[in-house]
Amino acid sequence: MYSLFVSLSITIGLLLSIISLKKIGLSKKHIIVICISISASFIAGARLLNYMIRYSDYKMLGISLFTPKLAYFSLYGGIIAVLIMLILVSLVWKLDILRVLDALTLPFLLSFAIMKIGCYLNGCCYGTFTNSWIGIALPTAKAEELANSKLFSIVSQTMKLKVYPTQFMEMSAALLIASFIVIFKKKLYKGATFFSTALSFSFARLIILPYRASIYAPVVTELVYPTIYITIIVTSMLLLVYLKP
Repeated sequence: MYSLFVSLSITIGLLLSIISLKKIGLSKKHIIVICISISASFIAGARLLNYMIRYSDYKMLGISLFTPKLAYFSLYGGIIAVLIMLILVSLVWKLDILRVLDALTLPFLLSFAIMKIGCYLNGCCYGTFTNSWIGIALPTAKAEELANSKLFSIVSQTMKLKVYPTQFMEMSAALLIASFIVIFKKKLYKGATFFSTALSFSFARLIILPYRASIYAPVVTELVYPTIYITIIVTSMLLLVYLKP
């Protein structure tokens, strides 16, 4: 299900990107190259970051960095790689990078929301255990993994294990940001759509991070990801102030 929804999110994201890039007047050649660049750089960047932060798992499981499976991705690795690629393409063709980034923001948010449905159906990216009313059933695969644990057997006799719906929390954040973009689009100056999204999306990920059941080493969840998020938040705030007319 994850591979299916990743493919679906990429396809819909690219279609929406084509429409958005046409609206800002880019030629077919520019649009084709940008879309190919986005697809290739996102997959490469997302896999590379995932490989770096899960190197020991790759080695232990015998997974190649170049595995064709649509899995083993880290979102921000893909985002950073795409941003670098778009800057390079814009410099070569002398495109207005801020207009390009603004045009691609909404397609990204909708594509991400679709991908989170795949995460939920696949039982990945789930949250930590909770008794809260917003909790959802522990993914089947994880429940089966814990079934042989004596501790799990004892606990399951006294309570129904639930986890935070972090997939839906992240999806809701993306859709909420997308809604604000649509509502206030006419009031946003050039660059504001992209950088306000980068700020708010990274802030949402930072807030949700402690509620996710991480498979990464503590240094990743406690240092690497928070550093990435905070850096993007601060940088986006400064650029929003700088770019304001």
